[in-house]
Order: sequence, then structure tokens, then C-alpha cells
Amino acid sequence: MKITWGLAWLALIAASLPAARLHAETPSVAEDYVLHCSACHGRDGTGSPGLVPSLGEIAPLLGDPRGRVYLASVPGVAQAPLSDARIARLLNWVLDEYANTRVTPPYSAGEVAELRASPLRDPLAFRATLVLEDVPRGPTD
Repeated sequence: MKITWGLAWLALIAASLPAARLHAETPSVAEDYVLHCSACHGRDGTGSPGLVPSLGEIAPLLGDPRGRVYLASVPGVAQAPLSDARIARLLNWVLDEYANTRVTPPYSAGEVAELRASPLRDPLAFRATLVLEDVPRGPTD
């Protein structure tokens, strides 16, 4: 009886702790970036020359319609442990935040689900086939 009462007491205490409630909340898009993208692209999005592209230079990829496919199906995006809705939110935010580009239409969860289903096996080769054009940059707030 003491063990059951003790376990119930511990469960009640754990449920009331602020840290326990934080795990139930969805992280902000900036937090998702830090947790899932910044290890390779850096906190400032600059990447590593020759290894990881700078996010500030991805806007021209959208000059080719297949650029949307590329951005949502590179392995780091396609295999990220996030929901399709969070990936869509993250892609739209990265384009706005680092590339100063508002993608139209914005990525949606449905589009991301479709594109993530087929991750690129050779993203460098696919990127080399894209016709890079300067993309008009949308207004920023």
C-alpha cells in the first residue's frame, strides 16, 4: 500500500512540474531550427563552404520549379523527426529568415508529406540539374 501511495504521490508531483508541461508544447519554429538544422547549417544559417550550403543562398533554387522538390526532399529535411506540418513551417521560416524570400504558395503539410516520401539519394547531383535564377524576394516584416 505504501508503494502504490508513493507512486501516486510522485506522479502527482511530476505532473505539476513546469518542465513536464514544456514537453507537451510544440517548440517554436526557431527552436526546431536550432534542434534539427543548426548542427549542419550553423545557428546563423551560413553552413560550411564546400560541405553544407548556406541557407542565405537557397532562394535561386526556387527559380526552377523542381527547387521546391529539392528543398523538401534533401535527406536532412525528408528524414527529420518532425511532423509534415512542422517541416512545412520550418521550410517557410528558413526561406523567409535566412534567404529573405517568401515562397508562394507556402509549403503545406500535404505537399511536404508527398515530397518527403521520396528522399533524394544524391542531392548534390539533383541540385546540379536545377536552373538557378534570381528569385524576386518578397517583402519582409
